[in-house]
Amino acid sequence: MKSEDRNALFEMLNEFRREAAEMEVQIQEHLGCIREAEVYLRVFENLEPEDKKVFSPRKMEILYKEEIDRIKEEKSSHEERNRGLCARKAVIDGRIEKLETVLNHEKKDSSSRADAAKKQQNASVKRLKEIIGKIEKSSLFIEKSPMQARQDFAIIAKSLREIVDKMQDDIVR
Repeated sequence: MKSEDRNALFEMLNEFRREAAEMEVQIQEHLGCIREAEVYLRVFENLEPEDKKVFSPRKMEILYKEEIDRIKEEKSSHEERNRGLCARKAVIDGRIEKLETVLNHEKKDSSSRADAAKKQQNASVKRLKEIIGKIEKSSLFIEKSPMQARQDFAIIAKSLREIVDKMQDDIVR
């Protein structure tokens, strides 16, 4: 993956994280308002002692009906907003998870490619050292057995070509 693409994905990931954090703050604010409304409703329910509730011709729910209805409506409004925010946040959290998966997978792939390249380089260096040893051994045969030396040098040349071709293939990838 190109670095510009990777940077764009990181930028998107950060934007999604910011948006999710903002939504979480809004959700918590709505939850606070809902809790506050529940407390007010309990206050109206518990405003009159139990023994008076039984004998009293008037009920607090009737006396404070408008206030109770307003609080219930406000609570319902906050609950509805919270449901919408939670749904949107779930979508954004899913996108965050997908982006993190892609970026982590890309990171693993690039590190495994680097590891493979390092192993390949080490193998090439090892083969080159072996060839150096063969060259040194073959140079001893030049005067004693020129024919043997030529064969050894032909094998060495072929091995060097293979190593160079393989290194070029790895660079192209």
